[in-house]
Amino acid sequence: MYSVSPRDRRRFRPGALAAVAVAVASLLAGVVGPAAPARAAEITDGLALWYRLDATSGTVAADASGHGRDGTVNGAARWSGAGEGLTFNGSDTYIKVPDNIMSGLNSVTVAMDVQIDATQTTPYFVYGFGNTTNGSGNGYLFTTGDSFRTGIASGDWNTEQNTRTSAALPRSVWKHVTYTQTGTTGVLYQDGVEVARNTSLTITPGAIGSGTTTANYIGKSLYTGDKLFKGRIRDFRVYDRALAPSEVVVLSGNTTGVTTATHPALKIGAIIDDANSRITLPLAEGSELTALAPQFTLVNGASISPASGTPRDFTKPLTYEVTGSDGGKRTWTVEALIMKSPVLPGLTADPDIVRFGDTYYLYPTTDGFAGWSGTQFKAYSSRDLVHWTDHGVILDLGPDVSWADTRAWAPTMTEKNGKYYFYYSADTNIGVAVSDSPTGPFKDPLGRPLIARGAYTGQMIDPAVFTDDDGKQYLYWGNGRAYVVPLNDDMVSFDASKVTSVTPSGFTEGSFVVKRKGTYYFMWSEGDTRDENYRVAYATGSSPTGPWTNRGVLLEKDLALGIKGPGHHSVVQVPNTDDWYIAYHRFAIPGGDGTHRETTIDKLEFDSGGLIKKVVPALGSIAPLPTLPTNTTRSLQSVNFTGRYAAVRSDSLGYLDPVTSAGTTAVKQSATFTVVPGLADSSCYSFRDSSGRYLRHQDYRIRFDASNGSTTFNSDATFCARPGSATGSVSLESYNYPGRYLRHYNYELRIDPYQDDATFRADSSFRAVSPWA
Repeated sequence: MYSVSPRDRRRFRPGALAAVAVAVASLLAGVVGPAAPARAAEITDGLALWYRLDATSGTVAADASGHGRDGTVNGAARWSGAGEGLTFNGSDTYIKVPDNIMSGLNSVTVAMDVQIDATQTTPYFVYGFGNTTNGSGNGYLFTTGDSFRTGIASGDWNTEQNTRTSAALPRSVWKHVTYTQTGTTGVLYQDGVEVARNTSLTITPGAIGSGTTTANYIGKSLYTGDKLFKGRIRDFRVYDRALAPSEVVVLSGNTTGVTTATHPALKIGAIIDDANSRITLPLAEGSELTALAPQFTLVNGASISPASGTPRDFTKPLTYEVTGSDGGKRTWTVEALIMKSPVLPGLTADPDIVRFGDTYYLYPTTDGFAGWSGTQFKAYSSRDLVHWTDHGVILDLGPDVSWADTRAWAPTMTEKNGKYYFYYSADTNIGVAVSDSPTGPFKDPLGRPLIARGAYTGQMIDPAVFTDDDGKQYLYWGNGRAYVVPLNDDMVSFDASKVTSVTPSGFTEGSFVVKRKGTYYFMWSEGDTRDENYRVAYATGSSPTGPWTNRGVLLEKDLALGIKGPGHHSVVQVPNTDDWYIAYHRFAIPGGDGTHRETTIDKLEFDSGGLIKKVVPALGSIAPLPTLPTNTTRSLQSVNFTGRYAAVRSDSLGYLDPVTSAGTTAVKQSATFTVVPGLADSSCYSFRDSSGRYLRHQDYRIRFDASNGSTTFNSDATFCARPGSATGSVSLESYNYPGRYLRHYNYELRIDPYQDDATFRADSSFRAVSPWA
């Protein structure tokens, strides 16, 4: 590690920044156009290299650090003197920095003022330190402005570990850029404000080339095919340590900045939006807002009013005024909110939300693995969408799937005939697993992928299942291209000739479909999940396969709240209401990225025309929903009535009742039941028996007299029953066929709009298909 002698260490002095700012202000008097920011303060502790680039001529970039590491200016050098730096023409101007500049550096800071020319072509490096082999980079540290990122690599671009934003560094204006790295953490700053963080770095600057680097440039890439930098650079610094955030703010000249805001009740660090002068205080649940006393850290010599630590009522946003050491003033808006997100613990992504009976379930990707290389799927359940129970691993690719053991992504769940079907991505194939319970364990019934890698154009990932009103279920999937196919009744196969491409403009991945008031809503994610601009868009159509009318974006980032990359979503409806909720992932807050994501839930609403209102992503998430009632039981006891059971022929289902197979019309008779009242008038219950036939019952609420326990079913009911085995069990053969009557034997039927089970007193049972169909 480089050392600096005591006589060369000039730590930042209070007032130094003010002196610099005044000097720069005088230099810039009368300047037309974007002004350069205040020159950086003299924080010299740990300087390994310092090019002020304030000369008026020559070919030497003088090192002001005291280490004598002067650079050589190549090509046409246009010097501007103090304040405006060195101009790089984009054709042949660059600075050759001495060899081995990063030798021994386990930590580093690279900082500069840069103004990118509006005509800069890509790709380009602002600077690059490392080695070049056969025209390609071979281990290097660099920063570029499109997209704005800093990368460190042990070899070529395939080994890059990036601390990236998804936006370009603004052009034609001076911006202060700083990158710090220590341990596994890299942080990228713009104008003293953190804009990106990577906490998974494994390469240190000193390890590049085992300390030997011979291709160290400012204004030139380590790839000979890249473009040279075009624009201006001044005050270029390299430190042998990672500067603290407060020091970075000082370097940037942001005299009225707030570097940190703290309070013991913060759930995560305060979110500081320097560009809009806003601070958000995300507080843990149960925090009291009426007398908060946040502490603010400022640049040396600055002050804040009201004073830091003053108790104030934060039930609404408040303002503070910061006065810089140079006399500059800025008003900051500070808002406190209760942060109830993420809704699941740890790192999760691609959440599939679904309701079975009185319970909601979430099935996410287990996140936090390089290259999305996780192997396990878990299940979570909730009665109110806020408090979630972890049911553990329900499928593990290693022991449970023979054909894949990595990259477990983006599952989806559905139910049919009492079985639960779990579709998932595994090593860019789509598999299916089956269980008797929504919380598993799940087993692979095929021993192979349902949809193999390469079967169609694009990636075979991101399955989603939609069940239409008629009970038909459709499988959607794809990355790059979107596909849909009706599933066969066995739910583990389909007719390949019926696969349809339904790729809308802008589609990347993450298909999801719902139906509301006769309209189908096809939703998807756009962009790269590693990009903060990852988002959700949608289209509407008249069938599960379209055609689709693109309706635009419905969910995207909110940088003021630190919300980046919201996408890969799913939607659930609260039964018997028009209330809808959207589950999605975002970059974990703070410091998340495309493999460190978290799951949250927000409200999804429709306008009067049936279009989806743009979702407002929130840190607070949602309030608990009323829990769905359970065990709402209706006992139906038969009385002795005369006559035979109805013989019904259902041409629509192709079923002939075996009791009187010659019959073509129902024998219309009456039956009397004892009923426990209490369900909603408009509820409709749909059940499916073990043979796949349907039973539909319209609730009357009850039109049964609970006091005397007797009434007669009328023709609104659609049932057919026949006697069962000698043990007295009952089978129900059921039809969606109007005008028929329930013929009833001795049994007890449990009809519960929130439970998917309907059970007979004897040994027969069947499952609900959709209690709200």
